Amino acid sequence: MITERRQIIFSNEALKDAVALLREAHPERVPMGAIRRVWTVADPETQLVVQIEQAGARTLHEHALNEREAAAAVILLCRKVRIPLPRSSDKFLETESGGLSLVITKRIPIGPQQGGA
Repeated sequence: MITERRQIIFSNEALKDAVALLREAHPERVPMGAIRRVWTVADPETQLVVQIEQAGARTLHEHALNEREAAAAVILLCRKVRIPLPRSSDKFLETESGGLSLVITKRIPIGPQQGGA
């Protein structure tokens, strides 16, 4: 068995773009307004916190995306910028230097050896 592991690291600016894509695709998941800031929280589970300025509001609103929603956001961004993600791979999130990374692992079985060399 061979295991391939890739890690895609997203800056905070890229995460803001990912959240905007998620809101575009699923408006019920992220409130409307200008996305001002994003940051990750890893305790007890990975979350992506989004700071939103709603039109006409004087205060900023914080909205937390759970791990599944954050993963959906970064996968949407990967698709938009054409980063290939194998469907049959395992995918999970890790916090990375204040940002977020998508870790992709794929197991590749090795069949019986053919021929001799």
